[in-house]
Amino acid sequence: MAKNIEAIKKANKLKNKIFYPRLYSAFQSTICFFCNDEKSNIVPAGSGVFINYKNNHYVVTAAHVLAEHSSDTFVILHDKELIIGGKLISSPMPASGDRKDDKIDISILKIDSQSVDDLLTRFTPIDVSEIETNHILKNTATYFCVGFPLTRTKKIWGKDEIKSLGFTYQSEAIINFDFEKFGFNKTSTYAIKYDGEVTSAKIPQVHLSPKIIGISGSGLWHFYGENKKSLIGIVLERINEPSNKAILATKIEIVLKMIEAME
Repeated sequence: MAKNIEAIKKANKLKNKIFYPRLYSAFQSTICFFCNDEKSNIVPAGSGVFINYKNNHYVVTAAHVLAEHSSDTFVILHDKELIIGGKLISSPMPASGDRKDDKIDISILKIDSQSVDDLLTRFTPIDVSEIETNHILKNTATYFCVGFPLTRTKKIWGKDEIKSLGFTYQSEAIINFDFEKFGFNKTSTYAIKYDGEVTSAKIPQVHLSPKIIGISGSGLWHFYGENKKSLIGIVLERINEPSNKAILATKIEIVLKMIEAME
């Protein structure tokens, strides 16, 4: 057993070395959204991806994060809180009036020039060259969710400061996921395996990952080659049935079609 643990530790250290530059780059483009709770405390609201597309800047996230909350959802920069200005579009609200029934669940904010300047002080947008449409899923553990779970964001004791720790989850695609069972469509949605069990270089024993509430709106990335990555989707929700444990993401081509409709 001890030899197995040591092997896992070494393997995870190697993976960290291989993947860290790409993960760091992905985090540079990943935004943590905040809002005020009923006690006026600042709490995390979800994640988003900062994109440069055809000479315009956009923030893409899940509709349930931003669509009905854009006036009171903000980003924390180095010196201020920013409600991002610009033009907002979202996938249509379902007839039920409940975003939980929105199976596309995308909001896109075309950012105004002042907000772009503000965001660029802290974040780096991804370029169209790192956006991959019509990705064909592979039977490899080369898929990564990169976001900010609620459980890893907290106020620093004794300081007027909020600290958000990013979280990455590496997994493999579920090629034959039963999308229809949950009201989704395979033409617009990806599924990757999520059983909640992880290992790391520091904790090589299998243990539970942090609760991932809050990564809605974050990117689903595919890593390939020696140092390349591509954004292929936007994370929507987690399915947690015993035989259907998955993270679902809307395909990035759906997002780009929505962006094109804004022009």
